[in-house]
Parts: sequence; structure tokens; C-alpha cells
Amino acid sequence: MNALMRRWRSNLGWFLLVCGLAGLALFAFEAERSMVAPLLGTEPTQIEHIEVLRSDREKLAFVRRDGRWWVTSPSHGPANPILLNQLLQEATAHCPRQYPVAEVDLKALSLNPPRLRLRLNDQEIRFGGIASVDGLRYVQTATMVHLCSERLYRLLSSAAASFLVPPIASTESPDMRDE
Repeated sequence: MNALMRRWRSNLGWFLLVCGLAGLALFAFEAERSMVAPLLGTEPTQIEHIEVLRSDREKLAFVRRDGRWWVTSPSHGPANPILLNQLLQEATAHCPRQYPVAEVDLKALSLNPPRLRLRLNDQEIRFGGIASVDGLRYVQTATMVHLCSERLYRLLSSAAASFLVPPIASTESPDMRDE
């Protein structure tokens, strides 16, 4: 057997070893992620009432009737289904790190009082400050403090009008309306 063939087999062996280790690491990561509990133990389809309590703005309230979401506060009308679905998906997401409430200082994490509160049926999520190391937000559920991405907080702190379905623009020309 010549040196080129030995080199080729050696490289193939190393390649297979690296692929195996990468697959094992990916499997371990997915197994760990599936062990992390979601923020809430409720499925999005089971949620019927949503309240967003913001210290610096008006309260937002939504209710599901006949399979559709409606804004009930501060104004009234059909809710934007895209934003509501995004809100529900984020609220039931998995956050990478979590700590028991008894082990953290809620005041230091800006969770007492919270910056924003989200109530889904009878469950509450409280939003605190941002971790300086990785930019994740402290989020408290009943007995746990999670470190989660900013997406849900940004959505909940947006303007109330953005949650309403935008009105359909009239297809008539301005000249036709005057007649």
C-alpha cells in the first residue's frame, strides 16, 4: 500500500470521527433544549384572554371570540392576527436559562416592580431588566426567572394601534367620492 492511499484512509477516518462528534454534540444540544420547560405550560390554542400591563402606557386587552382575536382596551376592534399569533408563540417559547425565584434578587433584576406584565388567562409573565453579559431579558413566571430574547418585550411595548387590524383603504378615487 502506497503512502497516498494511507494518507487518504487516515483523512477519511478523521473526517468520520469529526462528523460523529458533531452529530453527538448536536444531539446533546437538542436533548438539553427539549428538557428546558417553556415559559408557560399552556398551549396557545387554550389562551382566551390576554392583558398587557405597561407602567408607562395604557393597558392592552384582548379576547378570543369565535376563533378570532379582538382588542378590548384601549380601543375596540379586530386584532391583528399576525401580531397575536407571534405573541402567543413567543409566550410559549423555551428560554435557554432559568433560575428558581428563591435564588435571585428580584429587585436587582428589575422584576420587583416589573417593567411590564403579560397575563395569559390566569398566568402572568413579568418582564425585568436586561442581562449585561448577553443582552437577554429577565422574565419571571410563577416560580422561575428565565433569560429570554427581547422579541416578546419589543412586541408588547409597541404602540396599541399596531395591534388593531388596519382599515381597508377605499378603492374609489377621490373624484368618485365627491359625486
